[in-house]
Amino acid sequence: MELEKYRSRQLPKHPVIYMPVKWCRVFGINIGEEVDITCDKRNIFIERANPDSIYNKRYVTEKNAINIPKEIKEELGIEPYQLYSLYIDKKNERFIISLGHLEEPVFN
Repeated sequence: MELEKYRSRQLPKHPVIYMPVKWCRVFGINIGEEVDITCDKRNIFIERANPDSIYNKRYVTEKNAINIPKEIKEELGIEPYQLYSLYIDKKNERFIISLGHLEEPVFN
């Protein structure tokens, strides 16, 4: 999988992810539209919403941000100020949030 690391930093107190405007445009993710948010054991995936999906959905704010759903925060044990890295998955046109470590995400 070809990923481009965009940034690493701490989550704010109330976990919000700011997505790069350039890549939102490329992926067709627009302000005011919904995105699907899914996760596995260590990563959060953000991509254009599929109307038929049953995944968590969030609206993209004017600042190209989304709030991480409570269910995902609880499932992954996300804490305020936790370290994360944002990756661009060009092939699958999505963002990947890798939690608590700085190396490239591992998929199981």
